[in-house]
Order: sequence, then C-alpha cells, then structure tokens
Amino acid sequence: MPVSIPEEIMSQARTAARMLAARLPAMVVTGAGISVESNIPPFRGPGGLWEKYDPYYHGHIDTFKEDPYRTWDMLREIIEGSMNAEPNEAHMAISRMEANGWVRPVVTQNVDGLHGIAGTRELLEVHGNARRIYCPACGRKEVLDRRSWPGFRTECECGAIKRPDIVFFGESLPEREVRKAFQKAYDGVDLIVVGTSGSVQPVSLIPDIAKGQGGRIVEINPDRGAMSMVDPDVLILSRATTGLAALELALNEELLK
Repeated sequence: MPVSIPEEIMSQARTAARMLAARLPAMVVTGAGISVESNIPPFRGPGGLWEKYDPYYHGHIDTFKEDPYRTWDMLREIIEGSMNAEPNEAHMAISRMEANGWVRPVVTQNVDGLHGIAGTRELLEVHGNARRIYCPACGRKEVLDRRSWPGFRTECECGAIKRPDIVFFGESLPEREVRKAFQKAYDGVDLIVVGTSGSVQPVSLIPDIAKGQGGRIVEINPDRGAMSMVDPDVLILSRATTGLAALELALNEELLK
C-alpha cells in the first residue's frame, strides 16, 4: 500500500538524499520503532514488555539456568508477537534500498526476524533472533514459523529446555555481528538510524564513532532520539514507514538526475 508522505517530511528526505548520494552505501541501524508499526510492542516505554516483566530477572541468563519455565513465560510473549507480525513498508523499503546498492549492512537491535523475512541479506542481528531455537545441551536447532509455533514444545528430546537464539542480560553480544558493525563505523560510513532511542549500548555508540571518523547521520524518528551524543546531520521527524518511504523516493529522484 502506498504511503502518503507530507511535504515537510519529503523535504527533509530530499536533504538527506542529497547528502547521502555521493557516499552510498550507507549503514542502517534499526530499533524497536520500526517494528511497532508491525504491531510488535517495544520493550521499553509505555506499553512495553518491561512494564510486565522485570528484564533483569525474567530476561537474565541466570534466571533461565535456574528456572527456565519462568523465563519462557516472557519468551512466549516475545515469540508470539513475532509470529503474528509481518514486515511493514519500512522493512520493505530497507530491503529494496539494499537491492539497489544504497544501504549495507543493516544492523538491528530487534529479535523479531522481520528484516530477514522482508528480504534483507546483509543483516547483523546484534541481539539475536527469537525465531531461531536451539538446545543448549545437545545443540539441536529449529526455526519457528506460524505453522510450527502452535505445536512448539520447550522441552528438547534430550530432556533439556530449549532457548531462543537471543542475547539474555548477562550474556555477550555475538562477536561477529558487533565487530562488523563497529568496523563499518570506524570506517566513517554514513548512517541511517531508524526507530531507536539509543538507550542500549554498545549499539548506541555506533553513530558517535562514525561521526568522529567523518560519517554523516540521518535519523528517522517521530521524536528526537538519544541515539547520538551529537546531533544528526539530517533529522527526518517521522515514523519509520513514512520516513523510509520518503527517503527511498528522494534517493530515486537524486540518483536519476
């Protein structure tokens, strides 16, 4: 469905496109704001999951080891939300821009897997993916989808309790993904930051590192976020679907001149 774009947002997007055009591809960094429009609630803020569950208890690796069923109370809500969701136009716009060679890689803090479903190929899921399940005891793996989810059992055939391939509190982020994202930042790549408040380290450090190396920042958020300790070069005050639709259109215009 075509997205209606207010002229003010289109003007901001054209400014961003003029800045980005000569240095493509840009790296994309996304947070919960992009998936809210797919009806996935955020973890933080009003209506977020952390209002219902204590993240440092239910979401901690020690709790999973001591009482995995208590952790699975929370995990089921996370996975259920992902199973009921579809990629929205923001996810699709990023995938199309990647296919055009305009963005690469896409760094996401989200665990819903929607970027991959939308077709993004060079994807760095720095907090993991809740659709991927494995047994920490025997290593057996599976990938959940809408067909398999209703019959999913937390107990593995070996007798252990399965877990999603996400990063619990108390665990380290995946080294390969984080190293690649930070290397691009240290290369001074331009960034498109979408739908994140920037409250979670170490991803929140990426824009400042890139900026310090000569990179420029385009931020797409409905409100000015805290993603960067320095102001973005261009701020598109918009929700993700509208802002990315505008940026995709503006890049098309700029590159076809």
